[in-house]
Amino acid sequence: MKQQAQNMGAPSNSFWRKLKLLFTLETKWTAVLLMSPIVIFLLCTTVFPTIYALIISLQSYNLADVAGREFIGLGNFTKLLADSQFWNAMKVTGIFLSGSLFSEMVLGFCLALLISKNFRGNRIVKTIFLLPTVTTPVVVGLIWVMMYDAQFGVINYFLTSVGLSPQDWLANSNKAIWALIVVDIWEWTPFVALVILAGLQSLPTDPYEAARVDGASSWQMFRHVTLPLIKHYVIVAFIFRFMDAFRWFDTIYVMTKGGPGTATQTLNMFGYFSAFEYLNMGYAAAIGIVMLIMMILISQVFVKSFLLRKG
Repeated sequence: MKQQAQNMGAPSNSFWRKLKLLFTLETKWTAVLLMSPIVIFLLCTTVFPTIYALIISLQSYNLADVAGREFIGLGNFTKLLADSQFWNAMKVTGIFLSGSLFSEMVLGFCLALLISKNFRGNRIVKTIFLLPTVTTPVVVGLIWVMMYDAQFGVINYFLTSVGLSPQDWLANSNKAIWALIVVDIWEWTPFVALVILAGLQSLPTDPYEAARVDGASSWQMFRHVTLPLIKHYVIVAFIFRFMDAFRWFDTIYVMTKGGPGTATQTLNMFGYFSAFEYLNMGYAAAIGIVMLIMMILISQVFVKSFLLRKG
């Protein structure tokens, strides 16, 4: 009887032992249990939507005529190549990326060098410099709309106070894109500086001591020691900023909505209007796929050319 009772209790003990191992993460399934939530989340938010967008991009799919949805292959992509609005959006995106990224990298590097020095109030200065980056992009857009206001904006106030004529920054097709570039530089230069600052603070001291022994000047140490050692941090900051600036949308929408006309209509804005203004979901999906391919290719070029290259 005693042996029979033990046998009856064995499955229960085995169950509780397995349950204990499961919750203490001591089973062979531990890695799967830990990774499965994030894998499922990524599949639901990135992989499945991307596959669905690719499928839609191969279809003629307009929300105003859902019954007329049909497979057209690469029709949307060939239509893009002949669309003057698409090429205008490419030009605007290129101008925006060139102006903002170049300025942010140069200013971010200079700012990192400045705040890397030990001085009184260093932490307070770093906190103040990071305020634009942690501000919500929509709030940033609203702030700069008020600052750019033709009548009451603070920028025009300073211009008139020194004898210059006020400018209608966001309503002028020649000035609007440059006004947006200034906003992007103001908002994201501190991020670049923060990444480069992390690299500067991790540099070894031995190369600098050897350079001083050899009689190297400050410029020579910066050019031949600091720049090569900090190169990877600079490229990482550039890639992050490129990917983020390439899909910049919220601040542009708040400030100009792609206007005046199409002067600030980037690829992201062009895709938005195609989908939610003209309801052409297939065409908008094709624009998104083209943007994804461009982002991957350009990022890979920089990674392979700079990060993975020896030396």
